Amino acid sequence: MKVNFKKEKQWWNAKATKEEQDLADEAINRALRWREIERHLEGIKTILDIGAGIGVYSIPLAQRRFSVTHIDFSPSMLKIASQKSKSLNLKNIHFVEGNAVDLSQFPDHSFDLVLNMDGAISFCGSEAEQAIFESCRVTKKKLIITVSNKILMFPVWLASSLEAVKHFTPADYEMLERGEWHQEQFPENAMMTKGLTQNYFGAFKAFLPDELEKILKQAGMRILRIGGLGSLANLCGKETVEQVLRNKVLFEEFLDLCERFDKEILRDGPGTRQRAGLIAIAEPAEKS
Repeated sequence: MKVNFKKEKQWWNAKATKEEQDLADEAINRALRWREIERHLEGIKTILDIGAGIGVYSIPLAQRRFSVTHIDFSPSMLKIASQKSKSLNLKNIHFVEGNAVDLSQFPDHSFDLVLNMDGAISFCGSEAEQAIFESCRVTKKKLIITVSNKILMFPVWLASSLEAVKHFTPADYEMLERGEWHQEQFPENAMMTKGLTQNYFGAFKAFLPDELEKILKQAGMRILRIGGLGSLANLCGKETVEQVLRNKVLFEEFLDLCERFDKEILRDGPGTRQRAGLIAIAEPAEKS
């Protein structure tokens, strides 16, 4: 199904003011992403942050004197981010309205580091693969992306169906077989999204690790890391997460344990429950 990007834009505009409100294990997810970003900043001068929202990553990176291009689909997100930037008197961050599936305004290999995290891939639905290809195309040195993890999203879909309509639905099988969701595809879908922002969930695509790896290789990338992000937080449960979030020392130690768990025990785990649970870090196989 084609993606209704006009509807998508309205939906993201409505979500803009809540973009930095971390729920459940979101703070752990964000912190783990920051750790990966920090590992790949050597030799970096220019950064493109795709789906940059209200500047969670782009603005701190600009404060560290990187030349940052912040691109987002939502005018409301861009407005908030731009206001934050002006309040900090940042001159080295450029704001652009644009869609992750079409980065044609940027030449090939035009940014040292490309970030595409949270929704700018997964919420492109059936066009998510194109968004990945575009991210790869403009990468000169390093690419860090996160996408929704089908290992987690399939059971979430099953639970949502049972809660909303008391039986499994065609949308569950669509998620199992294709990893996709489109609001208008099946009659029951409207019942599953009742109570969400605008009673809508957007076009959506979830990936398995090997599916994501295949796409990145087709785009000419060499994989440095791919797998679940923060699965330990998900598996430990709500009480453990709440406890570590209240204590800075425990929080940092827990992040260490999360990283070891992802790399040493459950590489292809579900990731955190909130935010995108699958991360990939790659570089062009042939240096430009």
